[in-house]
Formats: sequence, structure tokens, C-alpha cells
Amino acid sequence: MQERYLGDVHDYIKFSLLRHLRETLNVRLGVNWYLTDPENNGDGGMRGFLERPAEWECLDKGLFDKLQPFRELTYRTLDNFERDEILPKNTLYYKCKVSSKDGRTKWHEHAVSELSEAGLIFLDQDNGFEVKRMNGRTHKYAMYPEAVEYYRRGKIVVGIQFARQCDPVKRGKQIRDNLIPCSSCTTNLPVLRGHVAPNILFLTISPVNRFKAVKEALESFAAKSPIFGTDAKAKKVVKRVEVIP
Repeated sequence: MQERYLGDVHDYIKFSLLRHLRETLNVRLGVNWYLTDPENNGDGGMRGFLERPAEWECLDKGLFDKLQPFRELTYRTLDNFERDEILPKNTLYYKCKVSSKDGRTKWHEHAVSELSEAGLIFLDQDNGFEVKRMNGRTHKYAMYPEAVEYYRRGKIVVGIQFARQCDPVKRGKQIRDNLIPCSSCTTNLPVLRGHVAPNILFLTISPVNRFKAVKEALESFAAKSPIFGTDAKAKKVVKRVEVIP
């Protein structure tokens, strides 16, 4: 995650989901930002949705209004994010930058400790889960064992995956198929797909005693999503946030 991304369309979907899960599951949130240094590549500029309230604000009007100041680049700081209570006031945050390969284990151990009082952990990694080229030059991913460590401590874990130049449905199922065996989960939770460019996917693992409630919460979030378009072949409307079973 890079601060300059704060308030873009992907963030709107992310934080709408987290606010929904917080309310429906009555759980304290913990966010590991997977913070990295900014890059000058033009990403994170998708804020046109903030000018289309009729299309977007039904997902979370309160959040839609709170994100308006983040149009300004100078406003996009984690301090402003916390002060404006984009997420509930008691949310825990881990803001240390992702360490190099050699220091990553200690970085992760510190994150687990800092977020120990949260019941739901959100991993906000830039690209997603383990990438093909993991080296000292990039830290923009989450390792599967990092997500699993939170799960083994009884946490609900939600992580993201961007789907670029691929079939998002296949990509979502592939990541889930990699994550589930690592965590020893016995049942798949649905993947949520955000129809924006690029598509953003949400992968979730949950303790058995919360599984049913988490599944219902994910599905109810998608159900209130604004309509994206229509699928003539399937004869159905397509929502901005879609459930991948």
C-alpha cells in the first residue's frame, strides 16, 4: 500500500467492505497496511467515482462523503485517514513499512503482536498474495503463511488480489485454492470481485465458529452493490461487487 492511493475507487470498495463486516460481525478491525515507498507510475488516480454519487454512494454513503477530501494528493496521509475515522475509531493499524527479505520475519512478528486485539485482520498488500518474482527489490505482496498466522490465532482474515491481464474468476479461485490448504480450512468462503480496472478480489479465511456469519456478511455486502451492467448471455445484471462461489 502507498499513501497516494488513499481514497481511490479500490479503496472505496475495500473500506466499504470492512465497515460492513465490522457492523454485521461486531468485530474489531485490524489493518496491516503493508506500507511501501511511493512509486511514480501513475497508479492510484481513479477518483472519478467521487463525482458520480447517484452511481456509487449506495454502497456506503457515509464513506463516500468521508473520502471527498482525499481527492487532493496532499491530503492522502494515514494520519488524515485515522483522524477522519474512515474506519471505526477503535480500529488497530500497523504502519511499519514492509521490510526487506532478510527482515521480513521480524516485521511480520511485530505486526501480529500489534494487531493481536483485533478480531478481523485486513491485509492491504499492493499486488496481492505471493507473486512470481519475490526478491529484495519488491515487497508488494503478502505471503500465504503471514495470513495463516493470523488465522491460527483465531482471526478472520481478509486479503486482496489485483487481477491484471487474466481471467479474474480463475485468478480468484486459484489464489483461494493456494490459501485454503495452507490454513487447513475445510470449506471455501466466496471470493468477492470488484468490477473496476483492474479488478480487485477479496479472499477470506475464517475460524469455523464464525464461518456461517462471515459467509452471510460477504454475500450481503455484494447484494447491496450498485449495478455495473448486464450479462446478456447469462441473462442477469452484473453488480460492481460480485460473488465468486
